[in-house]
Amino acid sequence: MPIRFNHLRSHLTFLILTFVCAASSLAFGQTVDIEHLGGTWKVQVSLQNCITHAPLGPPFLSMLSFSGNGTVSGTTQNPLFAPGQRTSDYGVWQRTGRSTFTATSEAYILFPAGPFVRGTQRIAQNISVENNAFVSVATVQFFDVTNTTVLSACAVATATRFK
Repeated sequence: MPIRFNHLRSHLTFLILTFVCAASSLAFGQTVDIEHLGGTWKVQVSLQNCITHAPLGPPFLSMLSFSGNGTVSGTTQNPLFAPGQRTSDYGVWQRTGRSTFTATSEAYILFPAGPFVRGTQRIAQNISVENNAFVSVATVQFFDVTNTTVLSACAVATATRFK
């Protein structure tokens, strides 16, 4: 039985429309993941006493970059550090929920000055992202060269995505 041209054309039109509708529903049905951590963030940090939550000095700025492969790097302008005393931060991060993440980073403290001794600083953060902002609650620990804890504090931070 020969296939008529009109019949073939209607089947082809139906297939094309089905494909277009499926593609449109996929494109519009997906939500854009704006609660992602990847990218660079301008961060305002406030150090606190972990028990009383009293501030430990004025807030200061930091910059953090979270890469897609789960690494983080950053720097700070905390005025408690002498120039050149602290290296940049390096560490790892991971998603823990739809818009929540953890990040852990370390920096070297190269020489003693102020309240700090030579060793490392470790920052462990719990981060919650909403749109182009995040809030972080962190523990901050300082270790001497024998890996003994010498100072600890807590921190809260707010950040906006660097554009």
